[in-house]
Amino acid sequence: MNVGDLVKWDWALGADHWERTPFLGIIISSHLAKTDYEKIRIFDVLANDGTAANVREDEASLELISESR
Repeated sequence: MNVGDLVKWDWALGADHWERTPFLGIIISSHLAKTDYEKIRIFDVLANDGTAANVREDEASLELISESR
């Protein structure tokens, strides 16, 4: 996935329940983050509700909707 791509993912918004809310957004940048065991890519995404979000590359629900050309 690259800058400009349209992506979809789900998040659980409340800490007290497991219901997941779908989000849609455009990747505006990315950066690497180091964990204890690996480096992962984090996407900075502008969501359809106007908020900015950080989405990990390994998020299970992350799905490419449309590639930028």
